[in-house]
Amino acid sequence: MRTVVMGSLLVVLCLSFVINAFAVTGSLQKGATFVGAKSCKECHTERFHSWGSTKHPYKLQPVNPNFVIGDFIKNNTYEVKGKVSTMTKRGDDYYIKTSGQDGTLKEHKVKYVIGSFWKQRYITVFPDGGLHILPVQWNVQGQKWGDYHGLKKHKPGNGKYWSDPGRTYQKKCLGCHTTGSSYTYDTATKQYSDTKWVDFGVSCEACHGPGSKHVKSSEQDKKESIFNPGVHPDSRRAAMTCGMCHNRGKSTDGIHSYPTQGIKKVGTKITPIPFLAGQDLRMQYHEKPGLHGDGSAKKHHQQYNDWKTTGHGRAGVMCWDCHTVHSKGSANQFQLKLPGSSLCISCHTNVQPKGVHGIHTANDCVGCHFPRTAKNSQPFDNSAHTARVVYPEVTVKAGGDLKKAPNSCNICHYHKDHSPSKLQRELDKHLKKVDLDH
Repeated sequence: MRTVVMGSLLVVLCLSFVINAFAVTGSLQKGATFVGAKSCKECHTERFHSWGSTKHPYKLQPVNPNFVIGDFIKNNTYEVKGKVSTMTKRGDDYYIKTSGQDGTLKEHKVKYVIGSFWKQRYITVFPDGGLHILPVQWNVQGQKWGDYHGLKKHKPGNGKYWSDPGRTYQKKCLGCHTTGSSYTYDTATKQYSDTKWVDFGVSCEACHGPGSKHVKSSEQDKKESIFNPGVHPDSRRAAMTCGMCHNRGKSTDGIHSYPTQGIKKVGTKITPIPFLAGQDLRMQYHEKPGLHGDGSAKKHHQQYNDWKTTGHGRAGVMCWDCHTVHSKGSANQFQLKLPGSSLCISCHTNVQPKGVHGIHTANDCVGCHFPRTAKNSQPFDNSAHTARVVYPEVTVKAGGDLKKAPNSCNICHYHKDHSPSKLQRELDKHLKKVDLDH
């Protein structure tokens, strides 16, 4: 009995210590400013260099031949509705001639590039200071140009066309593609000014919060002067660090597609107040993921939305339990700690190669439970994070249209003799549906 009481007291004391530590963290972080990743490098050299091998630092980069992967020389045209967009390289400068605000072809100089893994998009600067993503993107897997918010589906002035005032990079993307960013917009003159950021891409302070006080603090206060999601006692709050950007929706300020703490107004000028790591995302963001009819992911960068619906999320299995954070990972391109099914089996040790799990000669947990139902650069190239099998019967109930209702099986078994109804019958032979989720 005494042992139980002492154990309980120890747990209470530990929890009290953790809670107090995070209360102190909030006070020590208050008023901190962004200092940039190079300041972190001075003490965290190894982490800094391994982080450089991940994709996060390269979400946004200045245009130059080292970062541009689209074909601006040979396969450099893209035609939609009789109008041809042309991509050109002159020296170290890049240009895209495409349909603009008035619907006529105009050449725009590329200022920045976005991404390089799934696709690459290109940013130009308008005379009003607005940054706009040009309406042609380079799709990496297909090695060809494609449409982005223009040309095919939209027209100038409909609110969704690439050059419309509401589609600036400052409003749509800036807060998640850079670290320590800000800008000012004058509602009277309709001009953007002072668009800036501390680091290109997602750097240390995007996930740990502004570091000025951490850099200057004593050794005793180092841990309490920065946010560390990996040791936060509330798994839901910790996961919001990833959820800030691996999410879909709208800020509660009604303007931005990424979370903010609201808007600061000075006369006719407005500036977003940045949302910081460690803050409560629920209060500052309206989530609106893109979903298929059965609830599986339809769009990319919504892994956090998916995760919240899973047993993983409810049990507190965190993003970084599967993915590495400061390094490129092991034998794969998705920063996973172990390759493929090895990662799943390291926890799900009771799964045996029989029944449904014995159908394939080489079982693939990810292929069935994290099916590629979502679109990044092209349909079905991005895995859902809902951690569940999408049965072929989902497609059958939707009239057999795989484009509208994809399933786990047909993403691989796509030949004409592999109909969704036939595959569902095969599954039913091996195991009851209720067992497919285990």
